[in-house]
Amino acid sequence: MEAQVKHRIVGSLVLISLAVIILPFWLDGAGLQEYQNHNAVTPEPPVIELAVIETVDPSDTSVIELSPIEVVVEPIDTPKVEAVAKPSNNSLLDAQGLPNGWLVQLGSFGNEGNATRLTEKLIKAGFNTHMVPKANVYKVLVGPELDRSDAQALQVKLKSQFKMTGIVIRYEINKP
Repeated sequence: MEAQVKHRIVGSLVLISLAVIILPFWLDGAGLQEYQNHNAVTPEPPVIELAVIETVDPSDTSVIELSPIEVVVEPIDTPKVEAVAKPSNNSLLDAQGLPNGWLVQLGSFGNEGNATRLTEKLIKAGFNTHMVPKANVYKVLVGPELDRSDAQALQVKLKSQFKMTGIVIRYEINKP
């Protein structure tokens, strides 16, 4: 074990002697050179030439007279429009001139499958039926009919045939 201790002592003495010799060269700063940029040249500021504006004497102004332009307006012949006869039954049209319509709403279902089954059943029976999805509700509608009385008659027919009481609602374009 003494040999191992001797080797450790010799190794540490070698490292200390190297440190004593090399560290002063690193720490004195003699090996450092200061960086100098000899190529950096500051450019001269550009010379801006100012334009000289000559003043104009108001008495030297020359006036060019322009001849007036004649404007010719020709009358345009407008074709005469004959009055269109309005239909006598104004109750079929709304304020926008679109036909009023009426639907029978047979139900609103939260389950799309139930609404689809009822729609198919009504179509097989010969009714003009469609299903309208709105949010999470599926409405089953029959119609449209132009007269409210026709829609009410359809409601009675559906009640007797399918034992379902529907409600008559107004049909709106793009919002059935």
